[in-house]
Amino acid sequence: MASKKVCVLTGASGTIGYAIAKALKASNKTSESAYHWHIIVIGRRPPPPSITDVDGEAPSVLPYDVFLKVEDMTKEDLVTSALNDHFESLQNHDEPEMKALNRLDLLVNCAGCSLGNEPIVNVSADTFREVMEINLVVPFILSRWAFAKFATQGDEGGRIINIGSVAREAPRLNMVPYATSKFALTGLTRSFALDGRHLGQTTKSDATGIVAVCQINPGNVRSSIMSPEEMERREKEEGFVEPDEIGLYVANVANMPNSVNVLESTVMPTRMPLVGRG
Repeated sequence: MASKKVCVLTGASGTIGYAIAKALKASNKTSESAYHWHIIVIGRRPPPPSITDVDGEAPSVLPYDVFLKVEDMTKEDLVTSALNDHFESLQNHDEPEMKALNRLDLLVNCAGCSLGNEPIVNVSADTFREVMEINLVVPFILSRWAFAKFATQGDEGGRIINIGSVAREAPRLNMVPYATSKFALTGLTRSFALDGRHLGQTTKSDATGIVAVCQINPGNVRSSIMSPEEMERREKEEGFVEPDEIGLYVANVANMPNSVNVLESTVMPTRMPLVGRG
């Protein structure tokens, strides 16, 4: 029988985050999965109908179990209060099945933004800071909280998956804020991956578990911020990865035991000119 596992997911109001939620839930139905995922979505807003609806119809069941609303994810006190209040309510719940959900097995940092994609002379320091806050500080806040939560679970540990971008190593023109934030996310990922080997030491606790921390970097994915002309060009010359394909890959990594880590990986269209000279 699959064991119940708990995931906290950001970015589910976007296509990739929502696809990850769907893929994790879909993996509950496969005989190969050792886990049955209970998904907590946290963010400023839940997935909108433009993402959830299929052929204009709302789904009968959404691919997550709880939505925690936080007005500003860059404010650590707001984020941790929402999470702690939720898990404390489970700890004090009368039903054993609900009480058993007072745990954390997986954090997926998928929320992000891409501002300042224009000539650098038009990009303000405030815009740069905003991108860094959302793409780097928010994953730090959540990862720090997750480590503390993992440490309360003795020898079980957990997993963190950060969603990066191929822009960290091969940016396009006019991407300074975004590419910088994703490059920095790799440093965050590697540092937390090292700390995750020594959970007790890094959390000043008696925890003996380990935390697998990795970064998955999608290539071309269709986006509403992309102009129709650019979308047509990339479709013709490079191709696209579908959000559901990224979601499936993330779910496969999530269902691995914590003793196995895929430290850094890239999911991209085969024709995307990332390697070599094009």
